Amino acid sequence: MYPQPAADSLVRVPNALDGPTGWQGPLRAGVAVLLAGLLVVWLVKPIGDACPDLGRLPLGTTASSSPSFAPPLTRTCTYTTSGGIQAHARYVPWLDWLLLVLLATLVVGAVRLVSPAGGERGPAREPRAPREPRAEKPPRAAREPPASAERDDAERERARRERAGRSRR
Repeated sequence: MYPQPAADSLVRVPNALDGPTGWQGPLRAGVAVLLAGLLVVWLVKPIGDACPDLGRLPLGTTASSSPSFAPPLTRTCTYTTSGGIQAHARYVPWLDWLLLVLLATLVVGAVRLVSPAGGERGPAREPRAPREPRAEKPPRAAREPPASAERDDAERERARRERAGRSRR
């Protein structure tokens, strides 16, 4: 009913992740590691210090950390002094997130190396043909002025006189 598209048609534009490039699996693994890590750092326990401000508080102060849902991906630290006073603070685990991005990047690289398409580089590109040497131009002084140069000079002189006449008025 409808004509079939030609082989060189743009009906389907290839995606950068399609085909035998070998990046689809490694990127999926990296995204999975990143998402799982973010959920663990947020909901279970951070990688680093759960409550970094504890060192600035008086001796005998305890701290506990719990996930915060407003805003998401933050943690709430509850500090309790020896006198029974409680304080709450929100903590955004930036360093933990950076470590997770680094870990996900390493996973992408490792999966890419061990994947079947990891060692393939595709067909080698043929070397470029050598360029033809350029013809050397003579120095500017030796060149002939273009034919329109005389007209340009006359046009410049007319415009200069016109401006001079306007400035006198």
